[in-house]
Amino acid sequence: MAEVVAKVHRALDEAQLALESQEQLIEDLRADDVGRSQGAVDPPPSEEALAARRALALLTARERQILVLISQGNSNRCVAKELGISEKTVKNHLTAIFTKVGASDRTQAVVMGIRSGIVSIGEPFNDASGPIGANE
Repeated sequence: MAEVVAKVHRALDEAQLALESQEQLIEDLRADDVGRSQGAVDPPPSEEALAARRALALLTARERQILVLISQGNSNRCVAKELGISEKTVKNHLTAIFTKVGASDRTQAVVMGIRSGIVSIGEPFNDASGPIGANE
């Protein structure tokens, strides 16, 4: 029993570290977003940011909506309810998003969305179908 408890504690510690890392990433992105809104001049986009924009330009309007909704912390179930689709359809869209942008998880996809301008932290969802790339 003690071994099981120790494993649970290790798993909880790892989960806590992952959450703290994600929270720090979100805080850093918020600080960047505040700097931009206060008139700070953005440096030219890096190759990584340009590649993210090209990849995100491949997303459909629905995939962009889902990306914005998950960036707000919504679960697949909440996204499905909001858009009037099944949870399985949301999962399918997320798989397509991950494949198109080369992300391995939700957090990575959201970060790419923030860097490309699809996602803005702290703003309510209105419409994620606006143009982001030259091929639209």
